[in-house]
Amino acid sequence: ELNTWLATAARDNVNYAPSDLLRELPQDLLAAVGNLDPVALQCSYSDVDYLYQCRLTKHLAEWIVQLPLRDSLLEPLLDQFAQDLSPADRLQLFDAYKLFDWTIRNVALESNGSNVEATTRDPRGPVDDSGLGYGYLPWETLLFSSGDFIERGRVFSALAAQRGIDTAWISVGDSDSQPGNLWTIAVLIADEILLFEPKLGLPILEPDQVALATLQQARDNERILRRLDLPGKFDYAFAHSDLQSFEFLIDAPPVAASARMKMLEQALLRDERMVIYQDLDRLRGQLQKLYPEHAVHLWQTPLLAQVQAATVRERLQNPSPYSMNYMAMHGVWLLENPAATGRLKHLFGEFENTLDGQGALSMYMNSRIDELTIEKLAYDPEVRHELGIAPTPGESKEQYGMRIQQAQYIFGRSKVDAAFLMAQLHFDRGNYSATQDWLKKRVLGDTRAENWWPAGHYTLARALQESGDLEQAVAELAYQPSPQEAGNRLRARYLRREP
Repeated sequence: ELNTWLATAARDNVNYAPSDLLRELPQDLLAAVGNLDPVALQCSYSDVDYLYQCRLTKHLAEWIVQLPLRDSLLEPLLDQFAQDLSPADRLQLFDAYKLFDWTIRNVALESNGSNVEATTRDPRGPVDDSGLGYGYLPWETLLFSSGDFIERGRVFSALAAQRGIDTAWISVGDSDSQPGNLWTIAVLIADEILLFEPKLGLPILEPDQVALATLQQARDNERILRRLDLPGKFDYAFAHSDLQSFEFLIDAPPVAASARMKMLEQALLRDERMVIYQDLDRLRGQLQKLYPEHAVHLWQTPLLAQVQAATVRERLQNPSPYSMNYMAMHGVWLLENPAATGRLKHLFGEFENTLDGQGALSMYMNSRIDELTIEKLAYDPEVRHELGIAPTPGESKEQYGMRIQQAQYIFGRSKVDAAFLMAQLHFDRGNYSATQDWLKKRVLGDTRAENWWPAGHYTLARALQESGDLEQAVAELAYQPSPQEAGNRLRARYLRREP
């Protein structure tokens, strides 16, 4: 249907020329996802993924920025930085931090690549299942609620794009022979670049004034990066000297800069409107206006993520050890159940029940099926019917038995995951007592929720911080093991106002 529209749509009012940045990408990877020609008016499956991502992040970003800022530590620092900004730039600053902070709380940081003492090379192909940064598309990271530091950062960039906030990754130490090391996300506010660090879960701060640090300040003042060290605990991998050689990487899949996305964006009306076209040359111009001596590239990682998604989709078509392991990890969110439905409603901002159906709060509650009912799935036809696990025509007894076992696992897993997400939703709504209650009683005391413990202790600390209990908040920030331990300890230092 979309391709039919593209074939007949008027093109007279579309002024398009492909950016030369697109030519930097490997041709074989572009061909693998159907994006070899940016002028072609034919959508691929990867394009559909991208459009869904834009729709999801548009709705998500809309409701996030409408909520109050819920960080008493950063709010005065944002106010201070905004004193000399125009009203529009001030709004962008606060919106950018709201989106970043929501991402940090709601995308649990995975341990792979999280060590702040180690650097991570900017990813290159060929893709493999253990590669950093491209295992999941941003919409998948949102659905699964976890990702490595690159995937987490890409969620923020996708949200920011929907609000017209320009971002780019910074890679340092690049050379002709090898890619550089990924450092942090540059956020353009007015004529300054702020540094939002997805490993730490914090913007980088100027330590002497305890203020938001800009890229230029980090280049001029060696104390800014040095004070990210935690003596006896962590030595931050990047130093002042590293910032003499860096480049900007634009986080956009190649289809975002295609003629078909520009045509489609111009045709969207009213509630359908969203940002799907990225003007690469405009953003490159803004970055090089500030740092003309530093290169700007179209980042390969978004393309690598699309290639990986295509290989995963193909491998999931048939039963295999890979597909079984993948569904064991993510089946809760990919199959129909109350927790998965609740997660989508949460992301789309549908919290309360309406005449059209139940909201996220009710769906999360519905996912809390008792253990006896889950056990009865193995033998009770009435329970199977009630939970929608009926045999399908042509399904063998063995296949049906495996599907029942899978359903038992998913229902057992979903009630645990839903408890963590319910706590996050209560935090989003400013109900800090309910956040604490759900985390303490249903997440942090349940060994089945162990994968959520680091993120749960962090959110609990944030709820305690907003409730004024700084001493207990600092105690929760000290929880170990946590992939975000370095950033949590920095937040604790700032809360204690330590030099």
